[in-house]
Order: sequence, then C-alpha cells, then structure tokens
Amino acid sequence: MIQDDTVVCENFAGAVDCISFSNKDVPVCLFLGGFPQGTARMFRRAQLHKKPYISLLRSPIVPLVAVLWPRAKAEEFLEWSTGHPKMTRADDGNVGRWHRDTGQEILVCVPSLVEHPDMVPSVKGGQQARWGKDKQRVALAVAADGLSYQW
Repeated sequence: MIQDDTVVCENFAGAVDCISFSNKDVPVCLFLGGFPQGTARMFRRAQLHKKPYISLLRSPIVPLVAVLWPRAKAEEFLEWSTGHPKMTRADDGNVGRWHRDTGQEILVCVPSLVEHPDMVPSVKGGQQARWGKDKQRVALAVAADGLSYQW
C-alpha cells in the first residue's frame, strides 16, 4: 500500500521485490518520519551502522505512508479489526492498536524508500502544506537508489 502523495526513490520496484522476498511474513514500513520518536532514534543509529531494518517500537501509530503487507498479515489485521469497538477513521492509529494488542512484529526499512513531501496536499484533504517543516510527515532519510542497499 502506498499513499497518493508520496515520491518513490529510483529503482523502487526492484527494492520492493528484494524486501518482500526477504520478509515474507512481516509487514515492512517503507517510510519513517520523526514519529514515533523512539523508533526514529533507532532508525538514525541503524543508518549509521548500515543496518537495513529496525523493528517498529510499540506506539500509538504505525506510519502507513508506504507499507508492504504480506497477504496473511493483511487478512489477520482485517479479521482483528472487523467489529473492533475502538476502530476510528485514523488508519495509522488503528494499525498501531493492532500492533500493540497482538504483539505483531513490524519492520521499518532503513533508509526510507519513499518521501512524503508536506508541500503537496493529499486527495483526502485536511493536510495543510508545511514546506518541509513537518518532521513527522517528511522522511528522516530517503534512499537515492533503492537497489544500492542490502535488503
């Protein structure tokens, strides 16, 4: 799944193939901004040590800008969410609740494969342009070429 207002890195499709092949049973976020803060700190350390992934820490949200969902995990989430009394319109919050409630592992690729510019509004509306100042919305680091990493 990828949101409409993202910009992908060069060789995005090839990198996604590599990531999906090596992570068949785990959702992988292809984007991380400045939140959740604990995960953002781990992302920066992993980047320094050239690690390709980190585990997303439990938090109120899962960054859903671009996520590889293995079919079985997507079905698990849908089953869990059907009729759940706390479902809201906040997709990232709903997946965050599932992540916390079920203990599901979710990985984040380091660096991000997509940028989520805060200069372009989404088709869903409601997001005001911040011109690079919304650190939660823009990527911490984006790969220039997705195939230059060992996924």
